[in-house]
Amino acid sequence: MLLEIKDLDITYGEEAPTVEKVQLSLNEGEILTIVGESGSGKTTVIRAVLGLLSGDGHVSNGSIMFKGKDLNGLSHAQWRELRGKDISMIFQDSGNMLNPVQTIGHQFIEYIQLHSHMSADEAEAKAVEMLTRMHLPNPENILSSYAFELSGGMRQRVGIAMAITFHPQLLLADEPTSALDVTTQAQIVKELMQVVREAGTAMIMVTHNLGVASYMSDKLMVMAGGRVLEYGKAQDILTNPQSNYTKELLAAVPEIGGKRYV
Repeated sequence: MLLEIKDLDITYGEEAPTVEKVQLSLNEGEILTIVGESGSGKTTVIRAVLGLLSGDGHVSNGSIMFKGKDLNGLSHAQWRELRGKDISMIFQDSGNMLNPVQTIGHQFIEYIQLHSHMSADEAEAKAVEMLTRMHLPNPENILSSYAFELSGGMRQRVGIAMAITFHPQLLLADEPTSALDVTTQAQIVKELMQVVREAGTAMIMVTHNLGVASYMSDKLMVMAGGRVLEYGKAQDILTNPQSNYTKELLAAVPEIGGKRYV
């Protein structure tokens, strides 16, 4: 088992838990999608896995086991070793992740060298390769650019390229394609699935798009109000939902030609 979460509660300050009793398991190469409305706790769960809860957020109960080791209580040095290489995250807006006063190339090359023994030239070649995989034109020009000189969609693809550089064992993706047009979304979804197939990477993806979820997922989790309403094999939940909330989500998917694509 690559990742196992048991009875996870997440609390901010001294209030009652914001997210309660989350349980999930993930093997190598599996894709889990978490769906639900804004504020349901989806992003909070994956941020907890990476130890990046905002403010005074903390795990108040339960365990997050990665390769048999509890992630709660890791030191800064241990997290630094883990993040970016073994566990990586694609943020909803990668532009916020990028330093506005350094070029994309400076940041990308530094990131690669931090987690490898590559020379600067080797790291630059790797960065060009990854940007090319994300269907970004003129990757050399992008490396010499600053974040503000790129469109939101281009910045997002840079963030995705960085996140998958080392074929992490676990990839966390928070609405990774929300800033992209539909054609680019399809390209990136296929690229992410190829990474999963090639490297046996497991992925947890947060999305509002049930069409993407049904296409990509082995497992599906439906959340509302900080609680898990349904969790299991994606096909089982999509074809035979048990909660009224899931039924409403599925009913809200538009029909095209009398067919609903989920």
